Amino acid sequence: MKLFKYTLYILITVWLVYKYAMPYFKTFNSKSEATEMYNSIPSDGLSWSTFAHSTLGNSIYLKEFGDAQNGTLIFGAFHGDEPGGFMLVTKLARYIQKNPDEITQGVVIVPVLNPDGLLSGTRTNSNGVDVNRNFPTENWSPAYNSERNFPGEKPASEIETVIAMQLIDKYKPAKIISVHSALHVINYDGPALGLANEMARYNNYKVSEDIGYSTPGSFGTYAGIELKIPTITLELPTYDPVTAWKDNGEALIKAINY
Repeated sequence: MKLFKYTLYILITVWLVYKYAMPYFKTFNSKSEATEMYNSIPSDGLSWSTFAHSTLGNSIYLKEFGDAQNGTLIFGAFHGDEPGGFMLVTKLARYIQKNPDEITQGVVIVPVLNPDGLLSGTRTNSNGVDVNRNFPTENWSPAYNSERNFPGEKPASEIETVIAMQLIDKYKPAKIISVHSALHVINYDGPALGLANEMARYNNYKVSEDIGYSTPGSFGTYAGIELKIPTITLELPTYDPVTAWKDNGEALIKAINY
């Protein structure tokens, strides 16, 4: 009986460490891991282009594969405290570089739209604005309930917002994917249900048109609903780059080819 109790105690302890301590440890390291990857971009052999610069002058990189016009536009991180998306799409770019025959359509990958937030570990940009509430949509509002969602003094007041709009104007994408966390869902805006279902076949995420709360001035509303470009907000679970790639690598390739 004592041996059974001791074994049970060990098993419960291991389970608690795995369930609670490990995710905390991964999240704790996320800022340093993302910073290291961001700083490695200029020398990783992919010949990234610097499309523009952030409010603080940090590079906003992009990488084109194939004929980028009318292809897929993929954003890694609008929010600096959601580095999982940045890590995922940077890995996607490196994977495509090594396996170019796996894509049949062009793609533009922008690993981080908000590098100032990524490097500081903050959701907002360096002006304290939530870029994902700053787009000039019909429902944009100056009202906000939390500083994390401060929409700016006026729509499109932030250079990062303008850059996202310029990228759409330049590449005229047939579809857009923006990666966030940590709701663990495929959210879609505009005519993107088919694309969402295609991705769900490979990552087994739930598909939802309703994210569950109001998002005035969001990129999804701007690009998906108002510009009518099929737009996916891929919400990853808690920060775990290895699992994120395992679950979504193939789903992203299939989305590019869709």
